Amino acid sequence: MGKDRKQLPLQGIRVVEITNAWAGPVACRNLADMGAEVIKCENPSSPDFSRGWPPYAEGERGINRSGYFAVFNRAKKGCALDLKNPNDLDSFKRLIQISDVLIENNSPGVMDRLGIGYSDLIKIKPDLIMISMSGFGATGPDSIALAFGPILEPYSGISSFFGYPGDPPRLCGIAVSDHVAAIQASLIALIALHHRNKTGEGQFIDICEVETLLACMPETLMEYSMNKREPVPKGNRDEVMVPHGVYRCKGEDNWVAIAIDSDVAWRSLCNVMGKPELAEDERFNDGFRRWKNQNALDVIVSEWASTHEHIDLMHTLQKANIIASAVYRAEDMYNDTHIRKRRFFEEIQHPITGRRELPGLIAKLSETPGDATTADPLLGEHNDWLEKLLG
Repeated sequence: MGKDRKQLPLQGIRVVEITNAWAGPVACRNLADMGAEVIKCENPSSPDFSRGWPPYAEGERGINRSGYFAVFNRAKKGCALDLKNPNDLDSFKRLIQISDVLIENNSPGVMDRLGIGYSDLIKIKPDLIMISMSGFGATGPDSIALAFGPILEPYSGISSFFGYPGDPPRLCGIAVSDHVAAIQASLIALIALHHRNKTGEGQFIDICEVETLLACMPETLMEYSMNKREPVPKGNRDEVMVPHGVYRCKGEDNWVAIAIDSDVAWRSLCNVMGKPELAEDERFNDGFRRWKNQNALDVIVSEWASTHEHIDLMHTLQKANIIASAVYRAEDMYNDTHIRKRRFFEEIQHPITGRRELPGLIAKLSETPGDATTADPLLGEHNDWLEKLLG
């Protein structure tokens, strides 16, 4: 599978997953990237529904052609098991007996009804580590409520202050909570494995996805708990940094983001704009005055930015030690020299869709670099392998 995996840090760890969509698959993929043997179990009649999400290779829909599924499920083995079938259920339980971790993101109660809840499985694997990921957690009055990333954002409160003043609440545009929960689950799996290595004890881990999102917004909760004030939408502006926003540049729908975090940076921006006198303007000569006069300041910066190419302007500002970035579209990011030099994209050979270039590892480890070059499994691809493994 892929590159030489002998030096990968999680080699020898076996993870079984029964997951769908985003959070669970990404958590397991993170472990697979670092050498864990991850076995993805899917119901043959209703497999992971991300197999049906576009984009598709060559635009052709197919169970093994989804770009979503490819990125979230690389480096795994795939087995098609109907856990309502007694034979498949027996195979699953025997697999658990020789595995270290089970990760699932079904609705609370599903695993228990199938006879493979934690209390059932520790009878056959006492030191099993089982991680259950769900939108609202395994306990509490809302635990059985159906959940998806775009639902959890409003529940967490992030939608109430995401957007512009006076506008309706907005979603982030991607399922942020899923990625946050996935990273947390990967970390927690390693913590639980470390604990088991020291004590021999497995454990059940309940991850509530909405809580992982709440943990990313401490200032919001503290503002209310300490001052009883509700945060309000402020668009692209900041409570301290001014100017702080996204400014239109030359061309069609091209933008640059600028964040001025100090008076030194403000003076640098004034010099880059060719307006050094603004640094001494009484409306803008310290952070508080700039904050009070940011409407006027945004007009000045916008007029200046509109005469420049967005990527060229980003580099000009960065060279002047100003925090700035062009607002990239997919083509810009795909061809970005910096990302290319870091070799973020990996070529993967897939048996159905051929050679593809897909997002790679999220961290660079000097001694155990991981492997992101093994394709996602076809539905049921490793059933024969599982049969041999179980004898």
